[in-house]
Amino acid sequence: VQEFGTMCQERQPDVVKGVLPYWPRIYCRISMDHDRRVREATQQAFEQLVLKVKRNLAPYLKSIMGHWLISQCDTYSPAASAASAAFQAAFPLNKQPEAISFCKDEILNVLQDNLLKETADTLSDPQSVPEEEREAKFIRLLTSSLLALKRLLSILPEQDRELLKERLTQLITQGKFWKYSKHKTPQIRGAFFELIATMCAHTPQLIQAEAARACSAVLLSIDDTDPVVLPPLWEAVLHILSCVDNCWTHVSARKGVMPKLWVLLKEGGRGLATSLHPNLLPFISRLPAEVTQPNLEFSRTFLTSVIQGLLSDRAKSSPSESAAIIFATMECLRFIVLQNIGEEQEQRNIQNMLISEQLLPLIDRALGNPSLQTGPLFPQVSDILLSWEKRAVGKEAPTFQRLLSDFWEGLGRLCTTYVDCEEAERTALEGIASLLQIMHNPNSASKLTKKKKTVKICFTDREERGQGEEPPRETPVVEEHHCPLRNGHLLDLVCQLAELNMVYVCDCESERHLRFLSQLLRAFPSPQVFQVLLRPEEMKPEMGPELGPLAENAAVHFLLQRVTVWLKQDDRKDTDFLVDMVFSSLQCCSSSDDKTLILNHISRDLSWSVILQLIEKACADPVRLEVFIGWLRGPVLGERLVGLAGELCVMGLRGSPSSSSHHAHGWPLISLALSQQHNNVPLIGKAYVEQIIDKLHTTLSEAKGMSDAGNMEPLVTFISDVAATFFSSVKGCLLLASAEELLMTVFQLCNVVVNFSNITQQQTMFPQLCVLLVNACLMFPGRCSSAEPAARLHCCVTNICFNVVSEIFYGLQWCEEMELSPHMVSEYHKLLQSWSLEQRIHNSSLIRTSLLDTLFKRSAVKNVIFFFFFFPKYAFSFLMILPSWCSQLWPLRSTFLRSLAPTLIKLASQHVIVLFSQTARENSSMFWNPWVQLFVCANCELIVRLSEFFTSPPAGVEEQLPPELNSEWKEFFLEGIHNLLLPLLIKIPSEAVGEALIYIPVELLTQNKLPPRFVADQRSSLSEPLQTLLNTLSPLLLFKARPLQLAVYHILHKVMPLLPESDSESASAKSDDEDGEEPCLSPPAALMSILSATEELLESILGGVQVGEFAVVQPLSMEHCCILGYLLAWKLLFTFFKASSSHLRAQYSLHLKKTRSLHKLLLHLFRLMPEIPSVPGQPAEPSSKEPKTFFTESLSLSPRKTEGLQFEVPHLACSVYYGALKDLPAMVRLWWNSQEKRVFSTVDKFTSKYVSGVLSAQEIASVQSSTQTFENMTVKARSATREVIATYSVDDIFIELVIQLPQNYPLGSILVESGRRVGVAVQQWRNWMLQLNTYLTHQNGSILEGLSLWKNNVDKRFEGVEDCMICFSVIHGSNYSLPKKACRTCKKKFHSACLYKWFTSSNKSTCPLCRETFF
Repeated sequence: VQEFGTMCQERQPDVVKGVLPYWPRIYCRISMDHDRRVREATQQAFEQLVLKVKRNLAPYLKSIMGHWLISQCDTYSPAASAASAAFQAAFPLNKQPEAISFCKDEILNVLQDNLLKETADTLSDPQSVPEEEREAKFIRLLTSSLLALKRLLSILPEQDRELLKERLTQLITQGKFWKYSKHKTPQIRGAFFELIATMCAHTPQLIQAEAARACSAVLLSIDDTDPVVLPPLWEAVLHILSCVDNCWTHVSARKGVMPKLWVLLKEGGRGLATSLHPNLLPFISRLPAEVTQPNLEFSRTFLTSVIQGLLSDRAKSSPSESAAIIFATMECLRFIVLQNIGEEQEQRNIQNMLISEQLLPLIDRALGNPSLQTGPLFPQVSDILLSWEKRAVGKEAPTFQRLLSDFWEGLGRLCTTYVDCEEAERTALEGIASLLQIMHNPNSASKLTKKKKTVKICFTDREERGQGEEPPRETPVVEEHHCPLRNGHLLDLVCQLAELNMVYVCDCESERHLRFLSQLLRAFPSPQVFQVLLRPEEMKPEMGPELGPLAENAAVHFLLQRVTVWLKQDDRKDTDFLVDMVFSSLQCCSSSDDKTLILNHISRDLSWSVILQLIEKACADPVRLEVFIGWLRGPVLGERLVGLAGELCVMGLRGSPSSSSHHAHGWPLISLALSQQHNNVPLIGKAYVEQIIDKLHTTLSEAKGMSDAGNMEPLVTFISDVAATFFSSVKGCLLLASAEELLMTVFQLCNVVVNFSNITQQQTMFPQLCVLLVNACLMFPGRCSSAEPAARLHCCVTNICFNVVSEIFYGLQWCEEMELSPHMVSEYHKLLQSWSLEQRIHNSSLIRTSLLDTLFKRSAVKNVIFFFFFFPKYAFSFLMILPSWCSQLWPLRSTFLRSLAPTLIKLASQHVIVLFSQTARENSSMFWNPWVQLFVCANCELIVRLSEFFTSPPAGVEEQLPPELNSEWKEFFLEGIHNLLLPLLIKIPSEAVGEALIYIPVELLTQNKLPPRFVADQRSSLSEPLQTLLNTLSPLLLFKARPLQLAVYHILHKVMPLLPESDSESASAKSDDEDGEEPCLSPPAALMSILSATEELLESILGGVQVGEFAVVQPLSMEHCCILGYLLAWKLLFTFFKASSSHLRAQYSLHLKKTRSLHKLLLHLFRLMPEIPSVPGQPAEPSSKEPKTFFTESLSLSPRKTEGLQFEVPHLACSVYYGALKDLPAMVRLWWNSQEKRVFSTVDKFTSKYVSGVLSAQEIASVQSSTQTFENMTVKARSATREVIATYSVDDIFIELVIQLPQNYPLGSILVESGRRVGVAVQQWRNWMLQLNTYLTHQNGSILEGLSLWKNNVDKRFEGVEDCMICFSVIHGSNYSLPKKACRTCKKKFHSACLYKWFTSSNKSTCPLCRETFF
């Protein structure tokens, strides 16, 4: 079909027109094909045909339009979209009704036949099509036909629908049509109800004529909760209620409909509340009086059932489900209130029931449930009250005033019940505060209500509606109100609760009630509320002359007499909510001056922690900051901060421990005051900033002269942190004279600290000062106010800062090298890493260039390198710095650095060779010296960086290197270094040495000079160096260090493709002497010994886990190392297999089969692979692209990898399984078929879902991109259908074979289908098809390799080589040998393996053909 579409696209219109007479018959058949890909391809080809023939399609339109419309309603969306695209290509939008009208009778004929006459057996041949496939095709056809009829009625004009009225009547009068409402398939029921809804909208007379059947079919199915059925079902329900006026005369509402609805609502819609509940309001609005009588009981039952749905498990776990139920409850409650407005007793009973039995209990339930508090309930309650307040005027005023009064009275009792309790629940108090806050300000709701989906329903009478027209109308969406409740009920309730709450705060000192009071005051900072919080005598105390004007303000009295007292309590730890009370009290002050006056008054006595919180909260809110800026820049706060800085500095100089408040809050407060800005002006007064900086400068100056005296570490550390924050956050800070002096003092203090005799002080103070210097450098302005200070500062930066930073780098590397370091060094290392000094310097190109210049000059120009060689401490530091030069050298502009680079690289390489050679000559005991090991690790790090540099030099660098440098590295340095490293790996199994050997050339591995190591009884045809290499390095795959395991894997991976060559030579030598059983050859014995050693360990580790369950392996544990080594050994074996020839692979496979190694591997893999092997870190929402899995993403086996190690073993297990399926498909297939049913099913599902698609696509792509050519045979692939087509032609013979990959490839059998054949007998043709099927099924290789074997077999047949008379094939199916063993009597030749099998199975030694004794 795809080729036909391509042909239509490429050929001329006149050629394509010739297809039209045959197209309707073909299209009507294949457009209903079982394979969805065929249906999609058919519609795509049809589109190309339409684009070519255009108007010439008209004579054939009636014969295809029925199936064309059905295809547009295909249940497979891509096929339906393709059919719609073809339809739009044929007809413009305005012409489509005309085209449908032209063929309406033919379309209806097809639809009627499908719906009334066709069955699964008449649609498909029962003899050739399986029952499941027949049934699936029939269900799909019924669904599409129902949807097509709906589409037909929607598109046809009104007059054409009238013309079809008689024929449609014949359809809907059939009992079979109405039985579809009870069909067992949800898709059919859903399509049926969609059709009924459309018929109600467009042909209401037909539905009214069949009202009994229609009402029964729709209304009695009201409890159908299948996700496919429910939306169209409720659309049909609402249309039936609107279309059929007497619908309740045909069904019993009390017995047949309502009980089902109550059960459904009590269960929360069974997980479909978001689809069901938006329809409840239109539903009850269309119920007639005879259904809802008595109104009180109906309303009570209905709302109780809906609210009870909140208790369902789905509603509890899903916020969207819960929100849908709440929305439906509230809008139905509002509707019932509006329907029962009046002063009659029944109406008043209903109103009381809605308030006391529904609304208030719902709020009560929410107060104990945090999830309901954060949902839409409270905003909905607020909206109801607002709407009632608006109606509380006019003729309906008494009703709504009574409703409001009853509600507020009940809410008051409810809230009082919760508050009037010493052990009040914190959740309930927070819920009350949230409810009251939302009532006061609806915009404060934590979650905005979601817009509801549109439901087409009409509320007006039929006369106003017209002839069946039903305008769409949204269900009532809650209006957004931005005004608080206007009456005084809310404020009265708040005052009542605040007064009651205050009793528990004062008498019981309840922390919960105090927090609740803070939340109330935050939402209601009203004078009336503060008034009730104070006793009359508390309003009398005098407040002094400065606060005299505020004496009548209750909020100020509350702040001074209550809040400040609570803030000063010594045992109070959490003061955050009390600070909120301060801001709430200040909101009752009219002017900013009053607020500043009050803050100045109270801040004199508050603790530093409270002042810190006040400033932080003021800075967090821009509006609040504008109001409080007067206090922040005022003299009271400024002088207190200056005094605080002085106290901290004095305490630091004395070395005396300061109070906890000073330690925890003093320095952060100073840092915050200096670093924060408002409109590019300091947060506090500029004069106070100068004074604080001056005090810091004075203190550091005194510290500089005190040398070792006292314990100044905390002081210098805190000052450095504050100054560093100041320099990094405040623009133009160096324009301040005091800041400039402070920076000079820091430079001078650095030199003093370096000379401290106390090493601890050096390690603590020195790095802090260095970070301060770097921040100052980053903020250094291009132009200062005067030339002299700028020159002085620049000189200091150049001469001191970069030397200081260099020392930090040296110290950082020193800490990294000390693996067994003391606790102090480890903490110091964490401190250095936390500064991110390298990143901060890297962001400034000027500083980076100057710093590297300094490093080079110190290391090369002043002969520091030579100095490093004699002092190991500095040698490690140099070796740390040098690798970074290799990667950062060439982007620099300095010509001096570029000219120095080749010399440095040569010098480093020579240094490694000389020192390694000297170290290697010493006895092996010295290798266990920690200093020697650290030294070797530093050298290996340098080797890795140099190897990376020469392997992939930065862009544009290779041309700038001296021409001889690269060749010298490869020809001299590389060989010298790795010849020393390889033996060293045996003496020191070090991770660093192994990582350096990853870059070793394969030539050095095959010609290694390792000490010979052989194993007794180890049969091998490998050369001595290679066998020694395998026996030496293979055990290191199980070394208890992950980086070394991966390094050894990368080394062995280089030589694996070379190993099969030696087996190939020995196998060819033995092939002539091979007699009897099939030859069996072992893969590399060293790797097989690793597998046998670890198989038992894995069985003990994973034995308790069932196949198919996921065993979590702790990263870097003993189990992790064991499993990692086992899987890496298998990856090496698969590399070995891939490089082997077909006949060798067969012999290796036989050995694995006998040892059952692969059998054990596959069982272990299905314990190590996750059930859903998706790559972590993907977005939760599905995208249009296929999700990334461990099978689609490449595996990174980097020794330096530190992140995501918990996913390494699962990813590696998936990679090994993928390799097994790719390189040993026949053995995996054999294992799969031998498993029990549970394992069989688990493996099949997992492979089909996650592996087969990736593997098939790669197999097809390898065929398409293959450059391999076959004489007399061509091979091509079709990715869409997963087919490979092989065409063999010689002389007058032509053969075409189609290879179809199964859905669970490679587990399932590959299907070989017959194509065209010319000049070949039927029996020979069948033999060749059977042979190809055998090769593809039993050979462990790709499809191309199987085709190559089959071609060789056919070629041998044409060359005159006779078939083996046992297997009837020239080439043997497993070992690929030719028939060589001839019978002396009949002269027929047989395969050795076939004869052996014949003799052992028949227990005879006679010729299979002539029955004579075989010699």
